[in-house]
Amino acid sequence: MSTSTPPPPHELDRAVASTLGADGARHLELTADWNTPNGTANGGYVLAVVLRAVLDEAATSAPDHPDPLSVSVNYLKPPTPGPAAVAVTTVRVGRRVSVHQAVLSQAGGAVAHAVVTLHDWDTTGDAEHTPHAAPAVPGPEEGHDLAESIPAGAVPIVDRYEVRSPHVPGWLRGEPSGVPEATVWVRPEDGRRIDAVAAAAIVDGYPPVTADLGLLASATVQLTVHLRRRPDTDWALMHVTTRHVIDGYHDEDVELWDREGRLIAQSRQLAILS
Repeated sequence: MSTSTPPPPHELDRAVASTLGADGARHLELTADWNTPNGTANGGYVLAVVLRAVLDEAATSAPDHPDPLSVSVNYLKPPTPGPAAVAVTTVRVGRRVSVHQAVLSQAGGAVAHAVVTLHDWDTTGDAEHTPHAAPAVPGPEEGHDLAESIPAGAVPIVDRYEVRSPHVPGWLRGEPSGVPEATVWVRPEDGRRIDAVAAAAIVDGYPPVTADLGLLASATVQLTVHLRRRPDTDWALMHVTTRHVIDGYHDEDVELWDREGRLIAQSRQLAILS
């Protein structure tokens, strides 16, 4: 009697799971469930796809490095729902870190290129310098549920996360504040705990804060995430800001903190406004 492996219990894990094919690549079905208002796949979702593939491959090629340290993705063109493949190459395995590259392809053409650095949090040093603490805001239980301001099903990526804010942002009230910054609590909508893969996806899970400049349509060109510890938290506190909008491009910086006020991830992306 044959047996099959049951699907992962959480939505994110099902959406990024891949299987190793005879061609050496990892194959999966991309879903539209993580699409943005542009009708294209969210950059954090694409990043999580390639990160999961690298972690699965590195379990063999770099077994002493189980933890992501950094992920940098260049988005070449928008992927579409349907079959896709991730080709993973281990570039170097060192004593402290290993470096891997991954190319996400569809129909024979590359749609994203990533460089991933792995290591082991149990073997790091103990030097510390933390110049500021997590933002001082009420807990998620006391925040406004932003889903109440956006109709369910209107934007797929919005339905993937639960977001709580100390106040309803101006752009959602039709009154952009002119300040491209936000501090919100966020978690996967199905209650999945936040580990490294979820944290790496979440940094791109909030609408672009350029919305408070009246500029909502944004597409990621390049995204880099630095993981700062091995996360395990129910909610993450996100502080996101845009510092410069120049010639139609904007940056976006994110700090992600766990429930205990510890920094778990930082990211920076460059995006184009359309």
